[in-house]
Amino acid sequence: MKKQQILSRISTNQKRVALTFDIANGHEVPLRMLPLLQKLGVKKATFFITGIWAEEHPKIAKRIRREGYEIGSHGYRHQDYRAHNNTWIKNEVKLAQNAIVRATGVWPCLFRTPGGDMDHRVIKKLQLLNQTIVHWDVDSLDWKLTRISTIVNRVVPHTRPGSIVLLHANDPWHQSLKAVPIIVRRLRRKGYRFATVSELLRQR
Repeated sequence: MKKQQILSRISTNQKRVALTFDIANGHEVPLRMLPLLQKLGVKKATFFITGIWAEEHPKIAKRIRREGYEIGSHGYRHQDYRAHNNTWIKNEVKLAQNAIVRATGVWPCLFRTPGGDMDHRVIKKLQLLNQTIVHWDVDSLDWKLTRISTIVNRVVPHTRPGSIVLLHANDPWHQSLKAVPIIVRRLRRKGYRFATVSELLRQR
């Protein structure tokens, strides 16, 4: 099997970036993030959702797809894969895929480990399961930071052509809803357009 690259940034000369949103909990922020992105005119983004979340909120998961956004897997449970054996990892990947396809009709091909945590063993196992591992090169830390200007300044100055930006649409982090409009407007002023991870990959 050909070894796959872990995607943290896609090499391109075009000023296109992928906004990616992780979801593992809740409904308030996801339900507000989707119309917010539509209002901002962001038609392309990638959402990484857990299988349990898809089971608990199938209508929201389906809406993500209906509004044209890309869906990837964030595993079944939001746990550190390094702490579990390979059989557990295989089961989690399959459980997540089945839950997401039941909720959305989408069989996810992209995979982001919970917390972005992985080591050589986890990477090798995921690749053997034909998962395209998606990390990031720009981390907003919007789950941790509450000052909006700090979140924005972690993203806008560090974004480059082909960047994959990590954001969240996850309860209880309402600060993401305030930071995203500023990030989008400032990136647009710098000439950036938004794409899904898969679109960036095809462009490479």
